[in-house]
Amino acid sequence: MQRPPAAVAPGARRYEAIGVSKSFDGANVLTDVSVTFEAGQVHTLAGENGAGKSTLLKIMAGVYQPDAGELHLGGERLAGLSPRSAQRRGIYLVPQEPALMGSLSVTENLFLGILRRGRMRTVDWAAMRREASAYLARVGLTVDPDARAEELSIAQQQLLECARALAHRCTTIFFDEPTSPLTAHEAATLFSVMRSLRTDRYSLGFISHRLDEVLQMSDRVTVLRDGRSVLSGDRSALDRASLVTAMVGRELTTRSRARPHLDASGAREVLAVNGLTARPQFEEVSFSVREGEIVGLAGLVGSGRTEIAEAVFGLRPVERGTVRLAGELLAHRNPRACIDAGLVYLPEDRGRHGIFADVDVERNVTAGVIPRLQRWGPLLRPSAERSMAEQATAQTAVRMASLGTLMRSLSGGNQQRAMLARWLLAGPRVAIFDEPTRGVDVGAKDDIYRLIGELAGQGLACLLISSELSELVATCDRAVAVYEGHVVGELQGADVTDANLGALVVGGTPR
Repeated sequence: MQRPPAAVAPGARRYEAIGVSKSFDGANVLTDVSVTFEAGQVHTLAGENGAGKSTLLKIMAGVYQPDAGELHLGGERLAGLSPRSAQRRGIYLVPQEPALMGSLSVTENLFLGILRRGRMRTVDWAAMRREASAYLARVGLTVDPDARAEELSIAQQQLLECARALAHRCTTIFFDEPTSPLTAHEAATLFSVMRSLRTDRYSLGFISHRLDEVLQMSDRVTVLRDGRSVLSGDRSALDRASLVTAMVGRELTTRSRARPHLDASGAREVLAVNGLTARPQFEEVSFSVREGEIVGLAGLVGSGRTEIAEAVFGLRPVERGTVRLAGELLAHRNPRACIDAGLVYLPEDRGRHGIFADVDVERNVTAGVIPRLQRWGPLLRPSAERSMAEQATAQTAVRMASLGTLMRSLSGGNQQRAMLARWLLAGPRVAIFDEPTRGVDVGAKDDIYRLIGELAGQGLACLLISSELSELVATCDRAVAVYEGHVVGELQGADVTDANLGALVVGGTPR
């Protein structure tokens, strides 16, 4: 077998991002981020979804242009980088989802843009096939060089992307969550390739949400949070706890409870979810919520929490599994059927999925009960609508000039109170609260959780999702932990602690 051309990895150069910032549509994604990739190292970018990890690698691979900051390769400043010019300089991004040309052969994908030429400048297919075989062997991929890329498995396509980087003589290779679609065995094969490349002095960037992989593969780790670099250091100086604290942005402290723990084991089961599956987001999810109980759904961003809530409420199709409300099967779930049955959902992104920003508070609050306000066909009863809105906003303490105030003019906390008022009018038996205090001030947070506790005290079954573990500890009677789309543990009463939840949500074991 012909060996591939000599690798240029021994000449790999330090690649640096210095003070890089990037925004999209006015939203800051990266702010003054600096990171360095050295030859012979695996440097991992860690952080929750939306932290800016992929955006940073795409900037360094020429996919995006930074708004501010500089890129330096071997001390030379790079400007106007594009994916093609990045590859010419030895920089390659292996994307999370392989970006191959499915109808082209393995060989054609490997040499796309760098076709080998023979005499008379014709394409030398025989030479490329021989070279392709050598590159495929280098990454442990045993496929026919003439096979179409679309015939390969996802794992094989990932390895083909890696071989393509070698064919293009790239020595700085970024892997953007390459293991997310892979089995453990397939991931182990990829890691073997990465270790071999590291030994050969390639510079490797790596993104993974799986902390076990981060701790296993990294020589150096940089943690991004909300678009900023908050920690960077050698892997040997870091452990799971320090990474989790850096990723979620707070010390694992104890918050005072708003009410004593409730043992609802003897209460009526109001919501029962069994075997709910919608791959790849989540699989075989089962849990229950009883009357008057607050159950937390804990997990890092990207763990599948919101997707589970959406599926329960009928916003997301599922492959299998059941949802029962007070023992009755919700067979054909959609939001309207769920609301009519007594199940309501306060979404995570109230701006896009919750409020009607340019409509007044009154109509926002009564939007869920319009059929009850209609007297003749589409005609509403204004007096009844006003009375309902006044009663509901008083119960949730919405601060506003009047019911005619536009929703967009309210603070985040008051918008959330108004959304809660809307669903209370529906007379629910179960309420799902997805990040109910996101984007609200400290005082409003306490008010919202106090109100949720009061509603639970009146018998409402509450499912609460929050990224702030301390809030779940202070509020919930039970907590169900989700990791990579699977329920990995359940805690009750005094066992619902920051330390125990923090261990579960990263795939560990509680104390």
